[in-house]
Amino acid sequence: MTRFTPALLVTLVGCAAIAPGTESTDPDPGAGSGTLGADFGDRADPARIVAVHYEVQTTSYWCGPTATDIALSARIAPPGQAALASQLGTTTNGTDWIGQVTGVLDADLRAGWYTTREMPSDPPTQAQRDLLWRDLVRAVDDGFPLVANIVAPPGNHPPGYPDHTIYHYLSVIGYNADTREAFIADPADFGGHQQYWLTFDQLATLIPPKGYTALADCARDAVGGKIAEAFDALGGCGGVVGPPITGERGTPDGVGRYSVFERGSIYWTPQLGAHEVHGRIRDT
Repeated sequence: MTRFTPALLVTLVGCAAIAPGTESTDPDPGAGSGTLGADFGDRADPARIVAVHYEVQTTSYWCGPTATDIALSARIAPPGQAALASQLGTTTNGTDWIGQVTGVLDADLRAGWYTTREMPSDPPTQAQRDLLWRDLVRAVDDGFPLVANIVAPPGNHPPGYPDHTIYHYLSVIGYNADTREAFIADPADFGGHQQYWLTFDQLATLIPPKGYTALADCARDAVGGKIAEAFDALGGCGGVVGPPITGERGTPDGVGRYSVFERGSIYWTPQLGAHEVHGRIRDT
């Protein structure tokens, strides 16, 4: 196992080393656009990126905690790298398995938002590539970054990586549908490359034989009460509003409650009960 020193970028088993002293100072880490589902403005724009609080990992083996922290920041004020390292069971050898990240994301977001996708085939099959693209597009559209566990050998590196095999975690926070690229928030900051575009094909070859977090088909436990009753009556995740993308939230008047779903919203007030809104009326 190689050691981390300030003068040299080296690998540590299970993670990637970093340049010290470069953590972001964003004053509001909880202000990501994903809190109500992502809002990209012009829906015709092929490039979509979820707003996150970017950080550089503060130890050579905290890429897993930092990538998790970045992903959480799209939806909540995250607990920080040290707390997440404890939650993940991260050691000086790094974070063992992407499933540990999935569990912590769900625990901190208090619902089953994420699931683990294994990619054991190296190179990945076309079916695995297609699923990864679908998972990326759906997650970003709903305001959920992904976390990927990668293995980058010499000759297949993201920008700035040193010329040997890197075991690493990074956050995938955007995509461009026209150019088939993924937007990466990389905790390692190799050569000053913190956030950058990577071709989707290259990302797909970096993940095997590890895996990534994907948005679950339906986080049914995210909704409750009368809103959940209305959701079930509409057909649940397969109904008109689709799966939930937020938990229950308060309306600006302080009286009503609502939850946002992939294709609509459900609002509740004490006087009127729970009612669904979707389509152009909801968008307006």
